[in-house]
Amino acid sequence: MTLFSSLLSRVSKDGKESIRGNYKPKKHPRGSSRHTMRKSLKKNLAGGTVLKESVKCPDGEDENEWIAVNTIEIFNTMNMCYSFIQGFCTEASCPQMTGAKATYLWTDGKGKPQELSAPQYIDNLVNWISDQIDNPEIFPVDDSDFPKNYRPAVIKIISRVLRVYAHIYHAHWDHIQKLDCYQHTNTSLKHLQYFAEHFSLIGEKDLAVMKHVFDTL
Repeated sequence: MTLFSSLLSRVSKDGKESIRGNYKPKKHPRGSSRHTMRKSLKKNLAGGTVLKESVKCPDGEDENEWIAVNTIEIFNTMNMCYSFIQGFCTEASCPQMTGAKATYLWTDGKGKPQELSAPQYIDNLVNWISDQIDNPEIFPVDDSDFPKNYRPAVIKIISRVLRVYAHIYHAHWDHIQKLDCYQHTNTSLKHLQYFAEHFSLIGEKDLAVMKHVFDTL
């Protein structure tokens, strides 16, 4: 089994216990096109398909559906990677949500941006992304058409997921290495990078924030 397929398997088997708080990994209904696509993604990775090739939409599949499958997978694996170090990410150790080149303020688009501790920020972020994915007006179900705001919503999700990785690599990389989780974490981030670049779902600003990490993967 390849490294990344092992990671996907751990999300499925251990997710309820390892994900922060009450979060449960997002799943696709059995028999749905997304469920079938995810099986295809796992099969390719288990067979040793190169990550850069695995993010490409399979022939004959709907590109928006494929993007949904990968976005949800990236969200799930980000949560798993954060679960590795969540015991070290506390109000005392991480009073701000920091990356190597930024301090992030939280906003849900309704109120004034506010400074939160990293665990509070990430809790809000996970809940916000979960709400986006569960909203059928953004991520449609039952073969409904994808709305015009779908791709912009995915871009926002990818940007916010990247902030969690920025914090992990900046504040908790020593913990990741000591726990021997660095290969899983690097592979998860690499999947996000290849996917987001292939479908133009990441901007130059977000790329610049993590360039020092991307260059080492």
